[in-house]
Amino acid sequence: MAKLNIAAGEKAIESCRHKTAYSYLDNALSLLPDDHWNSNYDLSLRVSFMMASAANSSSMYDEAEILLQRIFDKGHCTTDKLPSYHLLITIFLSQGKVVDAYNTCSSMLSHLGETIPETVTPQAVEAIVPETLYKIEKHYGAECSGRWLRTSRFVRSSNSTPP
Repeated sequence: MAKLNIAAGEKAIESCRHKTAYSYLDNALSLLPDDHWNSNYDLSLRVSFMMASAANSSSMYDEAEILLQRIFDKGHCTTDKLPSYHLLITIFLSQGKVVDAYNTCSSMLSHLGETIPETVTPQAVEAIVPETLYKIEKHYGAECSGRWLRTSRFVRSSNSTPP
């Protein structure tokens, strides 16, 4: 029965019926054994994330956050948790909780061995812009990096030259 509810939940998500999907997925989780995070880890992770996504799309932010917290608690590794962190940050931003979003990003980056400096000087921005442009160009192509450069608030003059 749990697999039927999961399949129905997936179909509901494909049809943008997120509240219906949430209900089906909630039923699926309730039909799994009590130790489902141990006995059915991959399924538990997938269903919990889909449920959190459906909750977010239905403006059920508290429910989404509870599900995401469960993923953070039960997840085995950072790779399994990254999509959930991204969703949580998106939820925070959609609610205007910019500080919570920043703190979550900062915490996750710290966990990955990266840091965000306490202050950023204009000189630091000047050093970061070429690296960022390179990454944008490498990933999206030269046209995209040019568009970013033209619209960037870090460009000092209207002639579209980098700082």
